[in-house]
Amino acid sequence: MKQRLDFILSQAVSEITPMPSLRAEVISIGDEMTSGIRLDTNSQWLSTRLGEIGIEVAFHSTVGDNLEDNIDVFRHAVNRVEIVIITGGLGPTADDLTRLAIAKMANVPLITRPKVLADIRSMFEARGREMPENNSTQAEFPEGATPIANPEGTAPGIDFFVQSENGRSCRIIALPGVPVEMKQMWSQSVESTLRKQTGDLSIIFHHTLHCFGSGESHIESLLPNLIQRGRDPQVGITASSATISLRISTRGISEIDCMDKMQPTIETIRKTLGPLVFGENGIQLQQVVHNLLTTQNKKLAVIDAGFDGLVAEQLSEFTTPMTSICANETREQMPDSDEVKKIIESSGATLGIAIGPIDRDSEMVRNGQSFYQVKIFENPTCQETQFRYSGHSGWREERAVKEVLNYLRLYLVSNHDQRSTL
Repeated sequence: MKQRLDFILSQAVSEITPMPSLRAEVISIGDEMTSGIRLDTNSQWLSTRLGEIGIEVAFHSTVGDNLEDNIDVFRHAVNRVEIVIITGGLGPTADDLTRLAIAKMANVPLITRPKVLADIRSMFEARGREMPENNSTQAEFPEGATPIANPEGTAPGIDFFVQSENGRSCRIIALPGVPVEMKQMWSQSVESTLRKQTGDLSIIFHHTLHCFGSGESHIESLLPNLIQRGRDPQVGITASSATISLRISTRGISEIDCMDKMQPTIETIRKTLGPLVFGENGIQLQQVVHNLLTTQNKKLAVIDAGFDGLVAEQLSEFTTPMTSICANETREQMPDSDEVKKIIESSGATLGIAIGPIDRDSEMVRNGQSFYQVKIFENPTCQETQFRYSGHSGWREERAVKEVLNYLRLYLVSNHDQRSTL
């Protein structure tokens, strides 16, 4: 068996090739970001777009409205990547420091561009307003920089090449922090000019498989040759509330091309991990269970003495007009089998799941002595198991609910597979 697994893994390991030669850092500027008042969605959006054109984002930085801090962050970025994308700090007020910080970092003066100043002034005039004098600063650019047109805003962007300390050329692109302006400028000019710099039209594409039922380190040990750094496709592993995600990444000329390259790796992961894999690309366990219930035309009754109805509530997030949840009864204790069967029958369900009470006494939990039962009833059978209630207090409950959902998923998958072989 081990020899067979080693053979499958060796077939899936492609020749090690470098990922994109151009690396980027995305920098978000503003006290509203560093204070937590506003969420930085620009960096997420830009990172996705950069990946789509084959540029790997290696760093995210966020810095407040302080000139020396801006200079310091820009200098670090220039010395470690080939492309720096900055959003924010291009307004006309005293705390908009991006253009000055770039100039000081590069040791060049700020130069006013008369054409840009005239364009800003005419934009105010077209709106029936006189341009405030402060807005003239938006026509200032580090010497040698190229303006990036902002079709519907007063803050043009900056395209500037600077030399790093080791003599390497780095490109700085500064865009407004206003998302609609930043996105418009990206699509109308920035994307095309960066594509030319990459020298090809390739993209970086990701495909994610989600697993439940085993720990991160154990899953990694089952796939040792796949998660090594430097292979193509590259496989990364992350854990969140007991869900393990394997993100497969590669580079190609299209999504179809990338998927063709990824397919042997995806198939190897699925063959190796089997039922540990429950879905892909963001799908949640409760959605998978709901889809199985719908596909198998089954109606579920939930008798919950453990989680105060939370299991059924999560499944109900995906209900359709032909709902799969017929009953959601909460109890203090798990009823006996006869009562469960009556609830199933009276609700019109074809399947029932009963969740036993949980002893949440902290001492019991810490000592690993807290357990709860789960029973699945489908006439005339009853299948049951016992789970340990344990783990970090911050996600213990969430993980336990996932255990119940996963147990139900495995039951439905097994039931479907058995019927398919008849």
